[in-house]
Amino acid sequence: MIKNLFLKHKGKPTIADKEHCTYAAATSIGVLYNADDFNAESVSKLEELLKNDGKDVAKMGFTEQQSIEKLIFSKKDISGTGTIKKDNLEFFIKQPFDFLISLDTSENMNYKYVLALSKAICKVGFEADQYYDLLQLSLKMDESKPKAITNMVRYLKMI
Repeated sequence: MIKNLFLKHKGKPTIADKEHCTYAAATSIGVLYNADDFNAESVSKLEELLKNDGKDVAKMGFTEQQSIEKLIFSKKDISGTGTIKKDNLEFFIKQPFDFLISLDTSENMNYKYVLALSKAICKVGFEADQYYDLLQLSLKMDESKPKAITNMVRYLKMI
């Protein structure tokens, strides 16, 4: 319930409202993804594309099922009041990434909550009504997921 209120609140300007970043100048990029929709191979390919451009990359996945993996979180890792219970997730949220790439179009509130809390300067993801207020750049995903990921990097390079 509190997470819903947080997601609806439009208070202080975000970091992105104050700062701007280009892909060429970016040094750190976070990847937040839905592990149930995007397989490890697709996410690894994205990570490789970004690292080939000299970017530091950190990734965090979400799954509906509880996971003991360090870089995957589930709804059990966030309390009903919005308290983050997993240290790795808390650390990921606090990172001031130049870009945060979101790979999800579902309506999962816990995923959206983590995306909203992120301290990234610019949040980029696939076009979906439920992410309209959370992303600074939305791209249409009308092709296969691997092709959509490649296109995302292509468009980021244009910024």
